[in-house]
Amino acid sequence: MSGEAAVSTPGKTILFGEHAAVYGHPALVTALDHRMTVLARTSAALGSGALRLEIPSLGIERTVASIRTVDSVSEPGDLAVLAVAMATEGLRPEPAGFHLRIDSGIPTGAGFGSSAALAVGVVAACRRAVDDDITLEEIGRLAASIERHQHGRASGVDVQAVLRGGVLLCRRVNDDVLEREEIPGAGARLGAFRIFHSGTPGESTGTMVGAVRHLLDREPARVREAFATIDAATRDGCAALSRGDDAAFVPIVRRAEAALEALDVVPDPVRAAIRAIEAEGGAAKISGAGGRTGEGAGLVLVVHPDPVWHARFSKPDGWTEHRVRLGAPGLRTEVAA
Repeated sequence: MSGEAAVSTPGKTILFGEHAAVYGHPALVTALDHRMTVLARTSAALGSGALRLEIPSLGIERTVASIRTVDSVSEPGDLAVLAVAMATEGLRPEPAGFHLRIDSGIPTGAGFGSSAALAVGVVAACRRAVDDDITLEEIGRLAASIERHQHGRASGVDVQAVLRGGVLLCRRVNDDVLEREEIPGAGARLGAFRIFHSGTPGESTGTMVGAVRHLLDREPARVREAFATIDAATRDGCAALSRGDDAAFVPIVRRAEAALEALDVVPDPVRAAIRAIEAEGGAAKISGAGGRTGEGAGLVLVVHPDPVWHARFSKPDGWTEHRVRLGAPGLRTEVAA
């Protein structure tokens, strides 16, 4: 038995399909090269079922006597503890305790998929540390279950983007089946897109998913019309990406953003900034769950086919550009330090 394993996982961003993907519509998603590294070592000294957890970026150093006692996510680090418990449940023989270290370059609470990256990374590292030949499909299934503890009802596309990398068109068929199609070479054809962080949303992803669900209950016609527009924009965006038609993205992104605003997931300050970008000939849309209150909505994609336009672009106050490669590799084995 090796006793240790190290993996890394990317972040992700959703190009098209937010919120509608939760209800069986397609989403176009890409991995990006902000990465998280997970190192898992077995430790007999800790005792079976115990965990020593280190997440330096969050200031976490924590020892858990029994991972089986954590069944919810309420404190920083709980998701990692839950991931270890779910990754190792039912393994025989019962694994020794784990020493788990997570080093992340993926911003949290911004729509970069940090929880999906953690779920995939922890499952893969823990199972490989005990020499278990787990498949990608099983890693994805477990990670999706872990994600549901964090966000409630989820589309599952974040987990697939983190796991597989590249650019994927995904669609949830039911709770157990997520169809996916890789768009070959698409990562090199995303030059029209730039990624900005508009500020931390006032609400969590789970809260925003719940808000759209409540809106669907109250105003089903309004929400279904928005979902239909997002669905069409996703398919049109995928077709434009496949043929390398950068100019087509501006009207497609504008349609998708208008539908997201109809779902009340874009706060007023971000709407105003997007109107200004449109007035300059570009387009922009939120990427992720968005928000309702506060100044920010997490990630925003700014789109224009001309690199000169982007060079002239003056970002709105409070926005931060993330210069990061799109179409990055997915789950990757690393050398344990």
